Amino acid sequence: MPADPSAILVTGGTGFVGRSLVGKLVAGGQTVRILSRSGNSPEHPSISVCRGDLTSYKDLKAAIEGCKVVFHCAAEKANEDIMMAVNVTATRNLFELSSDMRIRYFCHLSSVGVIGKTRLRLVDESAACNPMNEYEATKLAAEEIVRGGLDEGRVVILRPTNVFGPETLRPMLRQSFLSQVRAFLKGNECAHLVYVEDVVAAAMCWMQTAPAKAVETFIVSSDEESGNAHRDIQTLLASRVQTAPHPAKLSAPLFAPYCARLLRHGKTNYGDVIYSSSKIRRAGFNFPYGLKAGLNDALNALLDSGTVQGDHQAQG
Repeated sequence: MPADPSAILVTGGTGFVGRSLVGKLVAGGQTVRILSRSGNSPEHPSISVCRGDLTSYKDLKAAIEGCKVVFHCAAEKANEDIMMAVNVTATRNLFELSSDMRIRYFCHLSSVGVIGKTRLRLVDESAACNPMNEYEATKLAAEEIVRGGLDEGRVVILRPTNVFGPETLRPMLRQSFLSQVRAFLKGNECAHLVYVEDVVAAAMCWMQTAPAKAVETFIVSSDEESGNAHRDIQTLLASRVQTAPHPAKLSAPLFAPYCARLLRHGKTNYGDVIYSSSKIRRAGFNFPYGLKAGLNDALNALLDSGTVQGDHQAQG
């Protein structure tokens, strides 16, 4: 495949966030290159695929050749046996290649999970990081690699909370005994949801305009908005979708789900922790959707697909 010097490399371009990012870039007139093990990609003249594996240095080099912008969205979340290779070693190789290729903008999609265990109620980017599992530890290690910066480019590290879109809302629309139990237990806790389109907009925000520093880290979250509790979100879903379970009339106090998680995992945070997006807002980023509008937009997409039944009119 001949190199396209105007191409933007997106790792994880067929994943949840990556697909939305690729779509937005192409809609904005950009040419996008995806590194994919399967070799499959959306059929679009502005999207090309470089078949290969993220853990192969040779494949990474072929994918990044000629590019000037990299969005690193790929990560391993489930298989602990390969998390180090995918989340850390591959990130190191990609970042070293980015330095060699004089990448001018490198956006690293991390996770607010790197902060891990905290006693703070309001958490910002200055909070100490105490990962609670292998995924969080490897994502933090990847952050430390890219935090070294590029000699001729800028780096933005994004730490989103729980990213949602139409497909991730679908399980929340199903009635079951377990869903009712979860609704009772978690009703008063913050859901930590952030809309995928807001995350994509944040990733693209500094592609053309430099941030204040050569390396910046931003939390991307809707936690500080009203209606962020599980109970509030379930109420909105039930008002729009006929099959969605209604929230329980009563919700357990915050210590109940905290103790349940503590017994299961040994480490956890209290359910009233808020991850603040104040820094990214001060830097000039405006969320195009926010929590409530994002939920309604995702629901509209599901309703338009005909897979769920409900009210097509967004509720405020």
